[in-house]
Amino acid sequence: MRRQRRLILAAVAAAVTVLVSVLPGTAVAARAAGAQAKVANILAAYGGEIREAQPRADGYRHVDTDATLDKLAELHNTTFVNLIWDAPSDWDDFRTELLPAAQQRGLDVWVYLVPPTECSAERCSYPFKTDYLRWAQEIATLSKQYPALKGYAIDDFNHNLDLFTPDYVRQMQDTAKSINPDLVFLPQVYNQTVTTAFVDSYGPIIDGLILAYRDDPYRNTQRTDTLRGQLDAASANLARYGKPLVLMNYTSNLSGTPFPPNPDYVRTTTEIGAEYVAAGKLGGTVTYILPLNPADDWRNDNHAHGGVGRLSLFVPMATPTRPGDEASASQVVQVDPNAPDYRITFRQDDTYYNGGAATGYQFKQLLVDGQPVWEADVATDDLGYTDVQVDLSAQLRGKTSATLTFRLLERKAVTNFWVDARVDDIEAIGFTVTNPGFESRDGWQLAANTPAILPDIEHYLVDRADQAFAAVQGVYGPARLVLEARDSGRQGLVAVAEQAWAQQRAGRPQAAGALARAYAAQARGLRLPALAELGDQVAGELAG
Repeated sequence: MRRQRRLILAAVAAAVTVLVSVLPGTAVAARAAGAQAKVANILAAYGGEIREAQPRADGYRHVDTDATLDKLAELHNTTFVNLIWDAPSDWDDFRTELLPAAQQRGLDVWVYLVPPTECSAERCSYPFKTDYLRWAQEIATLSKQYPALKGYAIDDFNHNLDLFTPDYVRQMQDTAKSINPDLVFLPQVYNQTVTTAFVDSYGPIIDGLILAYRDDPYRNTQRTDTLRGQLDAASANLARYGKPLVLMNYTSNLSGTPFPPNPDYVRTTTEIGAEYVAAGKLGGTVTYILPLNPADDWRNDNHAHGGVGRLSLFVPMATPTRPGDEASASQVVQVDPNAPDYRITFRQDDTYYNGGAATGYQFKQLLVDGQPVWEADVATDDLGYTDVQVDLSAQLRGKTSATLTFRLLERKAVTNFWVDARVDDIEAIGFTVTNPGFESRDGWQLAANTPAILPDIEHYLVDRADQAFAAVQGVYGPARLVLEARDSGRQGLVAVAEQAWAQQRAGRPQAAGALARAYAAQARGLRLPALAELGDQVAGELAG
């Protein structure tokens, strides 16, 4: 009788399974629910791994697995996104060394591949290069051996849609999910890509998207005010298919920009990402190439003529401008009415030089009381700082004050003419300039009549990588307290963790540290040693 009953129940279960499988939209809905569950509460780092100091016998500097994982642990990451691109040995390093070690430490990992547009004979995702069906097969097979391997991604997906058609991506997904249905695939895209048409084409197939934030369409890592709006819009678009969004925020140099993001930018974007993750608005947030070895902070250069500060007037690449668009730095200077002479000397430079080609578009100017007294076309200046001296007697004699302005002016419209105009080390005779070397942000009023040109005062930080690391750590630590407490189901612990994070976001690290210590003590009382250790670590970091 029991055997007969088991046979009947099995038959009923099989019938229900068949019925559910043929219902319209059921498979899509199931995949959507699975994607949301698998891509959640992720605090990640992409790239930035530490390499061994000396090449091995094959001539390559391999990934230093222990050093990399130690630094990731300090960040309180839940996930590491491993880039396969920097050396032909990367895949073997990942599958034979880093992945097994990460799994042993309890760290999840993803594989990150480059697309055809980033693949050359010298540098590519080796060994399978642009055979993404093979990559899907190999990654899925490896994920069955190592469950810590949760997913994979492809960079600049939207720039390679001629290959990554919906049919091709479907083949990738079918290949991977036939081996491991739990493995997720999230292409990396930019904001302008996440249209209704794009999501309708790819939303049913992919497991979510990674959105790299760069204030599109004004490519930069200086402004953050559009981040929340872009995340909200993209998340809502993907939510139509039940798929999660992951933020990628830049913590090192974005190509085509004049300088890497400063620590305040890193802190702000990381904090917004973690806030959205904790609120369930994002599946995860991932830092872009945060240097785990500070010596690898590429393109962190001193662009000042003297000291560490300078004025930057920046037009991003692929950014349309209109005639009359401008950005400037101004201040009211005090003029000595009894001075026998009025002169200004300053040092100026820009990043564009094409031998006099493309002239007549962008002009660097000096103005006094709104009237130009000097200008130069960015296309005709030689590269490197040059001294400019201007006699201002006609403009200043008889005055006690005047407005001094450095300006970048668009005389003709451009569509893709990126330039960074630089001013530094001002010397004044007959009048006084506050902060003439731009060594602080004092004295100057920055303005622009368009978001297409960014005025800023850049300060070179020799320890920028260390400060960026500390900024991310200061966000991920308290956020991890909250996520782990929620997973534990202990509401008292959750309340303490949320208070600690709130204090940290409010700029009160000492109060946050005290709450982290209380979290650790409470976790010990609940016999949750891993959470107690986490609380102690975060408390120590906040105290430092």
